[in-house]
Amino acid sequence: MKPSIHFPDKHPRLQTERLNILPPTLSDASDLYALRSTHEFMKFIGKYPMKDLSEATQYIQEIHDRFQQKTGISWKICEKVSNKLIGYIGFWSIDYTHFRIEIGYGLHPDHHQKGYLTEALKALIFYVFTELGIHSIEANANVNNLASIQLLRKCGFKKEAHFKESFFFDGTFLDSAIYCLVKKE
Repeated sequence: MKPSIHFPDKHPRLQTERLNILPPTLSDASDLYALRSTHEFMKFIGKYPMKDLSEATQYIQEIHDRFQQKTGISWKICEKVSNKLIGYIGFWSIDYTHFRIEIGYGLHPDHHQKGYLTEALKALIFYVFTELGIHSIEANANVNNLASIQLLRKCGFKKEAHFKESFFFDGTFLDSAIYCLVKKE
């Protein structure tokens, strides 16, 4: 039997012991802007910080557009006690031919070292393998982002490649590494 990807009709909601992982809404724009408007947060992402609230609103709209086009699903990460956006996780690239997605995530520095991204990533892994029918998950990491690489390894990802100076940003060529998790692993 040939595998198939089962993209949902309605944006899924995920839950962990401490987190609600929900579709972002336009009312989350100010929290998203607060997160993605600092150099510290954006330093490993390879994009400039957001300059104003309209960029956060546009980013959320792009998340909804990708969902409608069945090319990606992104969520806001919230502590259950508040449902306030403290981070995000999702995938914006889905390869229907090879059953593979590329993921990304970020968490506000005030919430680091609490295990939240580990919880959120494990929930995403479970969802895409059991509900969507994905075979493998890819993550492209800046080789200097040791916290992200540690998170990926903790969740079972293995390094597949190291690309020398494969990414040009802000006047500098940067190395990147590809990590992967295959469903059977």
